[in-house]
Amino acid sequence: MLHNTENLALLNQALAQNPNDTKALAQRGETYRLMNYYEKALVDFNRVIGLKPDYAWAIAHQGETYYLMKRYEEALADFDRSITLRPDYAWALAHRGSCYYKLNRYSQALSDLNHAIELKQDYAWAFSYRCQMYTLMNHFEEALMDFDRALAFDESIIPYWPGERALLLSYAGRYAQAIECCEQGLKKNPNDYITLYTLTVIKARQFELAQADLDKTRLVVQTMLNVEQEQAGALYRLGGLAALEGDREQALDYLQQATSLANEPRELARRDLAWLELRDDTRFQSIIN
Repeated sequence: MLHNTENLALLNQALAQNPNDTKALAQRGETYRLMNYYEKALVDFNRVIGLKPDYAWAIAHQGETYYLMKRYEEALADFDRSITLRPDYAWALAHRGSCYYKLNRYSQALSDLNHAIELKQDYAWAFSYRCQMYTLMNHFEEALMDFDRALAFDESIIPYWPGERALLLSYAGRYAQAIECCEQGLKKNPNDYITLYTLTVIKARQFELAQADLDKTRLVVQTMLNVEQEQAGALYRLGGLAALEGDREQALDYLQQATSLANEPRELARRDLAWLELRDDTRFQSIIN
């Protein structure tokens, strides 16, 4: 945030000297976007595009701002316009793919991600997002390949990656490898709540539910409730642990809270082994659909 604040001060100085500096306007819009000041970002992007209507970068980043505001149709229009101007713009193609995904237009999302990766073969973000698409399609081996490619190019691209990778392995029925992946990850970070949760769920399904392991996992997950960007994930996993214990109403309450904050828990719940006994429950079906 400090870096963005410093950038903003420099850009304000540049624009005080030349209010029509399109590069400075576009960069200030992007800085506002990174600081989550979306309305201010849109003001700058709109102005710079008015001054330079063929500025593909600014148009695409205005689209990303709309995307983050969940204004997906407006985002899509900007991504389309940017790609028309620059058909080989891999970033805009990949992010248009993510927009198609939000609009449930999965074949178009996959097509854009494929094209972006063809243009930029080390594009870690595009590989990680295509992994999500393959998971949605139940193509778990393809998802694992993309997951590993993304990590090879940028290990920081997927936070808590041992647990996320183990989840994919469990979807593919490769439980021993999933357990090994979690255990290796927890040696490096014992408080990785996603990896600890994944390990607890797999062990509970493959062996017997160890109450001590479950209680330990719950304590670690609860510590993430006060971290804003992790709150939905923490609530979801508290629900999964409650489901494993057979506490249906508590599990579903947590799931409902999680899905009110983010969409990801809906997709997780469809495949997560913790929810096996609740998959035919009418309230569960109502929440995830």
